[in-house]
Amino acid sequence: MPAWKKKSKDLDWEGMFRKYVWNVDTTPYFTAVPDLNRRQANSEVRFYCWFVIILFGVITLTSSKVGIEDGSVGVAYYGLTVVCAAVLFGIAKFYPAALYLSATPLVSLAYLWLYGMGSERPLGDTIIVTVVLLGLLRYSLRLVAIAKAYPGMPEAPSDGS
Repeated sequence: MPAWKKKSKDLDWEGMFRKYVWNVDTTPYFTAVPDLNRRQANSEVRFYCWFVIILFGVITLTSSKVGIEDGSVGVAYYGLTVVCAAVLFGIAKFYPAALYLSATPLVSLAYLWLYGMGSERPLGDTIIVTVVLLGLLRYSLRLVAIAKAYPGMPEAPSDGS
């Protein structure tokens, strides 16, 4: 077998994992906040903001489409304010926007438990969504810490190129 064919069959799984899934610069989720530089913080905040913008954008559009008949206008307005806060936080790393975003899991939990219990949704689904929201609540504390520490974060070291 030629050497070039043998090389193409040997995949570098560890290298691919580091490049696409776990990269210290682009996915620093297990790096302590005081050890982050601005490039890492920007990458983490950007991913979170896109996640929130897409999630609450869909919530806003679907609840505004239902409209006044269903009584979900408040949900649509709140979703819109969360999208605006995520855009503001993603662009300017504005600390009050991070605080507003950190309250989103709490508000979602309150809405879920006040209006979601006793509905046609099975209890198992409510428990799964609750666990996910508690995870987001825990992660939102990290985002508030990033927003608070962002002005004093060092710039990323140059790549040498």
